[in-house]
Amino acid sequence: MSFWRVISCCMLLCLFGSSLAYAQTDELSASVGTPPARVYLPKDYDANSQNFAFTQDRRGVLYVANFAGVLEYDGTNWRTISTRNTTKVSALLTARDGTVYVGGNGEFGFLRADSTGKLEFSSLNQRIKTRFTEILAILETKEGIHFISRKTVFLWNGKNIVEWPSTSDIMSAFGANQVIYVFLRQQGLSRFKDGKFSSVGRSSGLPTIYDMPAMLPLGSDKQLLVTSNQGLFQLTGNTISEFPASVNTYLAKSQATTGAVLSDGSLAIGTVRGGLVILSPTGQLKQLITGVSGLNDQLINGMFTGRDGNLWLALNNGLAQVEIPSPITLFHEATRLAGEILDIRRVNGIVYLATINGLFRIDNTAIHPVAGLNVSCFSLTERGGSLFIATSKGVYQLTNNVARAITDSYALCITASAINPSRLYVGTESGLGMLTSGTYQSIPGLNERIFGILEEANGTVWMETSTDGLYTFQPKTNQITHYTTQQGLPTLLYNRIARTSQGLLVCNEKGIYRFNPQQNRFALYNPFGSKTPATHYWLDNLFEDAHGDIWTVSGDKKGVTLYKKSGTTFTPIVTPFLPLLSSPVNVVYPDQQSLVWFGRRDGIVRYDAKINKSYKLPFQALIRKIQAKDEKVLFNGYLSKAEQADTSTTARTQMDYQNNDISFEFSAASFAVTNALSFQYMLENYDQSWSEWTTENRKEYTNLPHNTYRFRVRARNIYGTISEEAAYSFRILPPWYERWWVISLFVLVAGLIIYGLIRWRLLILVKEKEALENLIQERTEEVVVQKVEMEKQSEELAVKNDQLKKIDLIVQSINAEIDFANLFQTVVTKFSVIRNMDSASFLLFDKPSKSFKFKALRGNMDLKHVESVQLTQEEAESRFLTNSVEVYKDIYLKNDVVYKPLNSPIDDLITPRSLITIVIETDNHIEGFITLENTNRVNAFDQRDISMICNLKEHLIAAFIKTRLLEDLETTLNDLKNTQDELIRQERLASVGQLTKGIVDRILNPLNYVNNFSQTSDDLINELIDVIESQKDDIKPQTLQEVSEELAVLKVNLSKIQEHSNSTTRILKDMQKLLKEKSRVFLETDVNNFIENKAKTALQNAKIEYKDFSVNLVMDLESKSIRAKLLPYEFGQVIENIVSNSFYTLYEKNKSTKDFVPEFRIDTTASNGHVEIVFRDNGKGIPQREITKLFSPFFTTKPTSKGTGLGLFMARDIIETHKGKIEIHSQEGEFTEIMMTLPTIAN
Repeated sequence: MSFWRVISCCMLLCLFGSSLAYAQTDELSASVGTPPARVYLPKDYDANSQNFAFTQDRRGVLYVANFAGVLEYDGTNWRTISTRNTTKVSALLTARDGTVYVGGNGEFGFLRADSTGKLEFSSLNQRIKTRFTEILAILETKEGIHFISRKTVFLWNGKNIVEWPSTSDIMSAFGANQVIYVFLRQQGLSRFKDGKFSSVGRSSGLPTIYDMPAMLPLGSDKQLLVTSNQGLFQLTGNTISEFPASVNTYLAKSQATTGAVLSDGSLAIGTVRGGLVILSPTGQLKQLITGVSGLNDQLINGMFTGRDGNLWLALNNGLAQVEIPSPITLFHEATRLAGEILDIRRVNGIVYLATINGLFRIDNTAIHPVAGLNVSCFSLTERGGSLFIATSKGVYQLTNNVARAITDSYALCITASAINPSRLYVGTESGLGMLTSGTYQSIPGLNERIFGILEEANGTVWMETSTDGLYTFQPKTNQITHYTTQQGLPTLLYNRIARTSQGLLVCNEKGIYRFNPQQNRFALYNPFGSKTPATHYWLDNLFEDAHGDIWTVSGDKKGVTLYKKSGTTFTPIVTPFLPLLSSPVNVVYPDQQSLVWFGRRDGIVRYDAKINKSYKLPFQALIRKIQAKDEKVLFNGYLSKAEQADTSTTARTQMDYQNNDISFEFSAASFAVTNALSFQYMLENYDQSWSEWTTENRKEYTNLPHNTYRFRVRARNIYGTISEEAAYSFRILPPWYERWWVISLFVLVAGLIIYGLIRWRLLILVKEKEALENLIQERTEEVVVQKVEMEKQSEELAVKNDQLKKIDLIVQSINAEIDFANLFQTVVTKFSVIRNMDSASFLLFDKPSKSFKFKALRGNMDLKHVESVQLTQEEAESRFLTNSVEVYKDIYLKNDVVYKPLNSPIDDLITPRSLITIVIETDNHIEGFITLENTNRVNAFDQRDISMICNLKEHLIAAFIKTRLLEDLETTLNDLKNTQDELIRQERLASVGQLTKGIVDRILNPLNYVNNFSQTSDDLINELIDVIESQKDDIKPQTLQEVSEELAVLKVNLSKIQEHSNSTTRILKDMQKLLKEKSRVFLETDVNNFIENKAKTALQNAKIEYKDFSVNLVMDLESKSIRAKLLPYEFGQVIENIVSNSFYTLYEKNKSTKDFVPEFRIDTTASNGHVEIVFRDNGKGIPQREITKLFSPFFTTKPTSKGTGLGLFMARDIIETHKGKIEIHSQEGEFTEIMMTLPTIAN
């Protein structure tokens, strides 16, 4: 072991522990914290604790010289590569050709891959003669690779090894600009070339240099020489001179141990006592790093700067990785002492931290608690050089490091007023407080917990609550205003306020909102000038610094974003802060000189924007291991440079089909301190697309079909940088039974088998031929017979098939028809499929008339011609069944048909020559007859027709049953509807009817007495007049005149009494008719005949009343019979009322109109299952204003003595009982027309 290392071990102290007292000079101290670092302990890499050197290969894989061999680290997993003798490895080098050379204790060599890509140590010891101990360094020049031990220098040129002994012990060796420098124990620094050592000169007065643990470049021709306790020197050309630097004294006292060049060109020097010293390339001090967590009591054996810029430290007990240069530094002491950071403030050059465990200050490189404030501190503000703190025990004032309590109530936040320098605002658990010149005052009107306070430039004070929106306070008026959803806030929960150059902003889970003071409302607003909707942002904190940049913390406190202002736009910067995601961020405090402090749950972080770091450095994804189904390792991670450059899909490995399960292990050469690698993979020809990002670094595929595959993988580090892909192609061979030679063999064997079978079969065929010839002759005759029989059967089958098709057409028409009125006519029409039929008919039993009626007809007559025909069962049987033969059940055949005349339209039908009758019978009762006729010839129907009719019979019966069901269903529905309407009508009249009926009965009898006695009195007056007339000579003229006048008046009064009593009697009798329960028995009636008879009768009755008045009656009735179900008496009353009214109006017009020809007209028209009846007269008409009143009870256009006003009212009631409608149309002076619509039987 070298002399300086022995001294170092004897003086072992804490390298990165707290700074020693003598190191605390103003020149070297700064409150910058420590960079992010990570320590790997022996249990992490599963090898010896001592490590000595590093190197990285062309893939980026890291190699560590360990006491137990070479450690290989791929960013995820560690492997140990042992030397041949399992000795300590002390030196490593990656040559320009990518070979990793290894120097150990008594052996050296290089790493090379076996057939699977597994790296192994290949020793060169068999090529040397000299025994040696430890390899101090491995250096490369254009001559080859130099292995430098304590006594010998070995040169390996790729073929041979040249050995050069040294007369003095070599303490250390370095390479610079293709020159090898060695430090000899007695001679100092010397140059080595071609086996010769030449001393390096020293400037005059330069002291003797006793050791040199490191040589670092200062420029193209200068080197910085680091000594353990003599400070720094410089080598210029071939001369050593002093290197004046302010850190020389510090390094001499701290004992330097090793050094390295950092990624930014800075120089790092490790010490035993004074931490890590960072110098500029010119030797100026840049940074002093102390207090790195986990590195206490450690000796640094070696330093190495990786490709990603991180500094690796080889320690006596493990390894360390330090992220330097880094804009982020940590204060681990704050995590241990202070706990969660809630607020940060710089006052008088000192940074203060409000934490759960009290108030702390960052003084130089250390964190110290502030005496007297060991309570939970929540918020800080500064006023007049004093710090004011909101704590769980009230508000405190810190002046000159002395704390003084101002209030004793729980304070959550505090803000100094910019308007009034003597005023502080305090948020408490019960509202807002105000400190003015040391006097505390609670603001009335508010009883909410206040978590944040902000003062606007106009003096308005805004207050945050957790669940009740926002409040404002006006100091001039003491007015409290509450802002809720009514003022535009989308939620009352956790609204955070921020004052920016763009106005007052509020952040919550619904987005960002800006306050409009003119409208006194909040509205959505994006302060970053992007197209992203403001609702996209959920922020817990937003702060605008002095440069106009905006800092934000996400709603879950896990993300920090800097929106860098450039003109009117903002550029979001996230990448530097991604390592902060591990702990929630409570506060962001932009400080002076581009510094920003982050208070987190686990401590404080310092960010220096002046330090640049590249986050997009390329790195390589690595496939580290491929394993087959039988646990056979196909690949162990290493590819040659040519293999790695090969991007073709040619399979590197072929696998048998039974080994079609394969697993991949992968990693990436990215070594961020916060190791957060994620991976994405795809198996070409199997996966459709890339997988989702995952932290799993292993993927297994099972039961892969035979094919050629290419596995691709890429990685993503914590900064979001995606690596270069790694790929591996392999092929799974088809199963043995799908190989070409197996298939060829199968084809050959199958061909031979087929050939043998054919030969064997030919022999049998020759023997069978003779027997077959004999058999053919015998069978020929049978075939002829069978042919004839088959032709016959084929013909029969064709006939059957034709019949079935025709029957199917008829059945389809039956099933498709839902109107039972048309069903039979449809079926009769389809009978045309029966060959020899030219006419047909359906007769069904009609229950109301108890006779058989035609329901369908096909032939030379229309169905309307025979609709009125009614046959009794005897007449029907005589006509269709007499002299017929029952060929099948209920199917009768008759030829030479002779019909007996029935003196009805049925006699007009042509008598058929051949007749088939199908009897429809249910429950031993004939329900109908179906006739199929041929009117041209006798015996027209053959067996095929009869067979088809037999097959059709059941379907015809089904059609009949369907018809009956539809008729019954319709009848039932009509009856139900009629009953429902009648019940409604009766219910409507019930209440008035019973009372009115009783009144009518009570009045009618006394009224009859009035009529009778008035008539009797009139007769007595007439007799009295006759008596007076006969005796007038005996009476005085004056008396006679008076008596005659009195009797005349009395006679007139009696006449009036009789007139009005008769009118009243008519009204009461009409009311009796109205209230009389109507008949419910509807009779089927010929409408035309009924109207004609009733109208003529009513006219005759009217002529009795209107003597010597003649009316021209015109009837234009439907030519065909119209049948409907009527209540004869009631419907007759309707006709009588209409005729009576028409006669009256005609009579009245005749009296006033000269040459008037009175006419009364009746028309009937049948259409769509209804009959329309129109009564029209050319009388005096009715005014339009009275038409709407005509159906009202007791309204009449006649004089009281002529009408009652109940006729049309009763007529409408009767027509509605018939399910009909009645309307009146009239033109005054011209005509009156009454139109009724009634349903016919068909409807």
